Amino acid sequence: MADCAIVPVPYIWLKDEAGVLRDYTRSPEHLNPVYLDQYDRNTLIYDCVWQPALNRHVINAPLLLNLWAPFKDSLRRDGAPVPGIKRKVWKRSEQITIPGPPGAMQVRIGEETYPLIARASQTDRFKGLNCLVALNKDNHLEWVRDWARYYVQRHGAEGVVLIDNGSTAYPLEDLAATLAGVEGLKQAVIYSVPLPYGSMGGRRRRGEKGAKFLQSAVLNMARSDALAQARAVLSVDIDEIVTGPEPETIFDAAVRNPMGMITFKGFWGYPESADLVPIGHGAHRFRSEPSPKCNRKWCIAPGGLIGRLFPWDVHQVGGILQNVFTEQTRFTHIHCRGCSTGWKNKRFEFPGGLVPDPELAALMDRYFKDPT
Repeated sequence: MADCAIVPVPYIWLKDEAGVLRDYTRSPEHLNPVYLDQYDRNTLIYDCVWQPALNRHVINAPLLLNLWAPFKDSLRRDGAPVPGIKRKVWKRSEQITIPGPPGAMQVRIGEETYPLIARASQTDRFKGLNCLVALNKDNHLEWVRDWARYYVQRHGAEGVVLIDNGSTAYPLEDLAATLAGVEGLKQAVIYSVPLPYGSMGGRRRRGEKGAKFLQSAVLNMARSDALAQARAVLSVDIDEIVTGPEPETIFDAAVRNPMGMITFKGFWGYPESADLVPIGHGAHRFRSEPSPKCNRKWCIAPGGLIGRLFPWDVHQVGGILQNVFTEQTRFTHIHCRGCSTGWKNKRFEFPGGLVPDPELAALMDRYFKDPT
């Protein structure tokens, strides 16, 4: 039975009345209603973790933009300014390292002072393990169970890190019990991050910074904390099933790669009819003709070359050029179109011309007994 912990992140939410919030990433003429409704102006940081072995705090945050200067200038530890702060800014998120010692920290943004609270590190839980990392919001518990069980049985997964983005369909204790009941799983952590996902209000313009802050930031939170010493990590959604030549596993393939990572594309799998959705993995036995490719996914050895050097993002690590060294076709992923609650986008419209896929049906028969 897996040891599963629920870890609430100590985020800071800026008060509207304090007078200073995050600037928009778009110019005023491009602020459409969807962008404005979804944009996160209030989350200052997602997380702060104390790492005693490295004598430092690590903070993961959305792009701070105009908030960086007041954060840096007002940061205090036990009432004194904090020297040696290091900042890494990425496409949609950033990471701040504060060297030790620990102490009572706070920042002042606008007219409000906020305590900067650190949580305990989860690194030791996953040392040397093959792990999954995924974002979750209201996915059916049966889907989570079947997803984790598949990766344990087929690929030898030993640990799961879920970032729960504000599920309301069940308490997190039920999600933890679901993971704890997966036979063969050793460790699991659920980071509770009940904060805005970020804006999906249309395509970015040239030079515009991305506004979908959360997923990139929490992947790097997991990278710098729970998964820092994992053997290998597969970033894959609850509705994605990685397959390839048995008995080779995706984790072993990543570890063997000279770069310490592999990337691979996928295809959409469908149940027989859109009337059946939402429905679990086992019903996905059909493909469209032609079958368009899905975005690539990755599996990485955190201690490998790319793992040590580059931040994690949803569909790539280290930029597009690394695919020259890491992309391969032995493994692919099946993106289960109907295995979704539709929280991020609506995907229940099916294409015409679905055809049965015998290999997909055989995979589902072997690993997914109940299609619900």
